[in-house]
Amino acid sequence: MQFIQVIHNFICKPMPEEGGTTLLIIDAQKDFHPPNGSLAVPGADEDAKRIANLVRSSLKDDASLKIDRIVATLDSHHKLHIAHPSFWGAANGDLPKPFTVITSKEIEDGKWTPRHDRKMPVSKKLVHANIMNQKFEDKDGDFDLKAYCIEYCKRLEDGEKFNLQIWPEHCLIGSTGHSLNDDIKEAIDEWITTTGKSAEFVLKGQNLLTEMY
Repeated sequence: MQFIQVIHNFICKPMPEEGGTTLLIIDAQKDFHPPNGSLAVPGADEDAKRIANLVRSSLKDDASLKIDRIVATLDSHHKLHIAHPSFWGAANGDLPKPFTVITSKEIEDGKWTPRHDRKMPVSKKLVHANIMNQKFEDKDGDFDLKAYCIEYCKRLEDGEKFNLQIWPEHCLIGSTGHSLNDDIKEAIDEWITTTGKSAEFVLKGQNLLTEMY
């Protein structure tokens, strides 16, 4: 829901001029592209070339489609994210393998637990523990991360669309995999240089305690 609102706020802003065409590019980042992406999607390179060609073709004098605005989203994670292995631990110290599904019952039973030495970051912008409009406090009044994770997984399960799935670490902020695919980046740069406009970038996924599909 947070991501939908972010996109709504960006896309629904009035265009500087009447009409116009916005190109929205979703997460065209290196970690989603073979051969080296940690969460590579088959066919992503071919898709990227098609997008780049579309952008470049819009710059031709006789182009039937002119792109007036480019908005690109960037999946942007920290290492200790709820859907990354290093956020979790098992009783024997093992981390969950990528693509493991963690259920609320498994957390309740102690099969998986947020790592015991997990420190909450100073910046509340990275946490937003109240995203479910519910307080999670232990007997000392501190944030109860385990209770939060149980409720978070229950909400996902009740929605019957998602479970908490562990992903390979991907799109870590500052990493090569966080960067845009080269073909798309070069095409956007050409669009910027030719049109005198700037592309807009929407970062999502920084909240450590929730996915932002």
